[in-house]
Amino acid sequence: MLALGRLCLSQGLWGKAQAYLEASLSMAEQREARLELARLLEQTERSSEALPHYRAAAEQPA
Repeated sequence: MLALGRLCLSQGLWGKAQAYLEASLSMAEQREARLELARLLEQTERSSEALPHYRAAAEQPA
């Protein structure tokens, strides 16, 4: 799911990318997926929604 989300991001398919990244997080908590989702939300001018994902990623071990 993370790879599909990244592919959609690279193609500018914001809605699909968000759906795949959220699906990835629902299967397993991944720092990379959190960061990708936060970046996507910032790119689409939803910084307030991105902040909790950045925080969650920061709290996870690398």
